[in-house]
Amino acid sequence: MSPRRISKFEPSQITLLQDGFISENCNNNSTRIRIPTCKHSTTTCCYVSSAGFRKFVTSLANRQQTDNILTDIYDGQVWKNFKETNEEDSPKFFRNDVADSHLGLMLNLDWFQPYDGTVHSTGVIYAAICNLPRDIRFKRENMLILGILPGPNEVSLHKINHYLAPIVDELMSLWGGVTLNTYECEEGKRVRAALILISCDIPAARKLCGHVSALVSCHRCEKQANYENRHHNFAGMAEIDEWFITRDSAQHRQNASEWRRCKSDAARKRFVQETGVRWSELLRLPYFDPIRFVTIDPMHCLFLGIAKWIVKRLWIEEKVLTPSALKKVQTVMNQFRVPSDIGRIPRKIDIGEGFSNFTADQWRTFFTIYATVALWEHLPTKDRQILTHFVRICTILVSRIIQIDLMREAHQRLIEIVSLIEEHYGRDKITPNLHLSLHLCECSHDFGPLYAFWCFSFERMNGILGIT
Repeated sequence: MSPRRISKFEPSQITLLQDGFISENCNNNSTRIRIPTCKHSTTTCCYVSSAGFRKFVTSLANRQQTDNILTDIYDGQVWKNFKETNEEDSPKFFRNDVADSHLGLMLNLDWFQPYDGTVHSTGVIYAAICNLPRDIRFKRENMLILGILPGPNEVSLHKINHYLAPIVDELMSLWGGVTLNTYECEEGKRVRAALILISCDIPAARKLCGHVSALVSCHRCEKQANYENRHHNFAGMAEIDEWFITRDSAQHRQNASEWRRCKSDAARKRFVQETGVRWSELLRLPYFDPIRFVTIDPMHCLFLGIAKWIVKRLWIEEKVLTPSALKKVQTVMNQFRVPSDIGRIPRKIDIGEGFSNFTADQWRTFFTIYATVALWEHLPTKDRQILTHFVRICTILVSRIIQIDLMREAHQRLIEIVSLIEEHYGRDKITPNLHLSLHLCECSHDFGPLYAFWCFSFERMNGILGIT
């Protein structure tokens, strides 16, 4: 029987079954199609067995470390303190003597549009091996594709578990250990791996880990959204000491297990409204922390979220920056001469509603290079304070090497920005991204500089797949 090409399916026409087949339901007839796959444990181990891998990872393991400086994920608290078991005297998982056989994995889920002229969202689940140096970790040849979600629509809510289940099966195998012959060790080496980091935009991360929508509550602390004037907001900085408390991962696991025991969709919906938790297949991993291991991605939160929102929703919509002011801002920016390796800002400042179609990288460049000089004379005192804080925050947090003391400064300035916006623009202006930014420094403390895990590299992979 010749292979059958799989074309477009309506969402109701495709179901992923536990035995690795796909069920296509057309005219009440069920057709099962075998999809060729590769075991992820095999893929990962084949990469580890390649020549040069040991040299890369052992050189990093033996590097000099400084307590007050974060240079990569290895300086984060998770990498330093992650244990092999939950026992008090358990050895640490990431040690110099197993630097080439104990792997840390980073997971990303994102969607892209593979076709022109039609709306068709294809999802990809990527993994990166954190043991590799940052300069090669996210290269195309070093990225792992764990799964492809065919579309045409994004998988909703807990249905993502159908795609996660076989991946988690492989992660369980890697956690237990796989023996293989490597380039340097022909008699065999036992390789283990652990998923220690989820790096996605917030909607994708919450689907992966079973958290409720970011509009309703924070997945890292006890903050619940306020429902005021028919909208949710995250105001309440005066009470920060009452809600800025890390959620209990054990309680999350217990709630997720209870969600599974609900007898109907209605019961599950009520349970989610009460607890904010759904079941995720990732919770089958005994070591996985559904709170701490789910990072806040700075690309989406800081640049596409806050930077864009401050300029367009505060300053342009509130008439702080008028059309004539935007023309003057463009004139000033045209006079800048920047190095060629810095991405150019398109001349769109005064086009349309202003700052049209800026990418995350362009927002980053604008605030770290142009914003202070170009905007200062057009902003009142309160907004100059917001600008000053935000430029300093971006300068600190985008650094490839960051000092702990500067990270604390950035966190304090984020608190000041949110407080200023709440005071001068009202409670309705405190968005989920503004709140989530308060956790960026926690993520950096756990996983090193934001540069070590932000989503720019995964977005580039989407671009490659989209034109392939």
